[in-house]
Amino acid sequence: MKEEVYIVLLNYNGASDTIACIHSLLQLQTASSFKIVVVDNSETMNNFELLQQFAFENNLRSISFIDENQSTYQNEELILIKSKKNQGFAAGNNMGIRFSLQQTNCAYLWILNNDTVVTPNSLEALLNYHKTHPTAILGSKLLYFNQPDTIQAVGGKFNERYYISEHVGEGLPKNTQKKSLPKIDYPIGAAIFVSRLFIEKVGLLNETYFLYYEELDWVKSAKKFGFIADWCEESVVYHKEGASIGSSYKNEKSYFSEIELFKSRKKFVANHYRLNMRFYFSSILLILNRLRKGKFKLANALLKITINDLK
Repeated sequence: MKEEVYIVLLNYNGASDTIACIHSLLQLQTASSFKIVVVDNSETMNNFELLQQFAFENNLRSISFIDENQSTYQNEELILIKSKKNQGFAAGNNMGIRFSLQQTNCAYLWILNNDTVVTPNSLEALLNYHKTHPTAILGSKLLYFNQPDTIQAVGGKFNERYYISEHVGEGLPKNTQKKSLPKIDYPIGAAIFVSRLFIEKVGLLNETYFLYYEELDWVKSAKKFGFIADWCEESVVYHKEGASIGSSYKNEKSYFSEIELFKSRKKFVANHYRLNMRFYFSSILLILNRLRKGKFKLANALLKITINDLK
């Protein structure tokens, strides 16, 4: 049986973005076969029905079902899965990953944000790079969708002294060469490419994180098995920056995004380091920065997260 790439997209009230992403995926120029798995995390059936209608109108071989309860999959090119409940980014993607791993022809997985648009050779570049770097958890070069000549990120660095993360390459010209940039600590969650072997060894995304820090946690766990974070310079993906949740590195994050980011940061530090004085000191500095911007309600909420135990 021919090895295939299963591309997992998580939709949350963003059917139009998801459809645009699928359109770009259908233009991929690759010698490898691929399937597109969309998991809909939306509260209502409206987005799911829009995606079903899109598949019908474009004559795509598709199958759709609720949760993972299916038994009639016949190698369709588009798989639509409706989650009964939104349990977060990791849980939603895991639903798509589990479905993919049930298929014996699944050799690789490409986890994409639904608000991305891929370039025609982006997948082939990842496959070629991975052949010579089989222990890599790979990212792509992310460019701003609305500023296509500018890098959003090629990956991230995690500061272990103050427990804060930052994007590598942000704001630089798109033709900035890889050799001029520092090595990354983790790929950006908007586009992560891994092998089946990677997931069989490392496991699924950690579902204790509702949003953010899933990729850092994955990489941290993967290091124990000899995997390393890397990115492919020739794989270019345009990113609209968290359209569905109001998250952006260039613009102010939404209240929801700020809260979830702080929760996940604390969980990550507790899981892989310890909640020491450096953690609390850096957290207070971050909270003071919100106060400086007049975000008093947000600062109060972040202080409670810092002090209280997380559920």
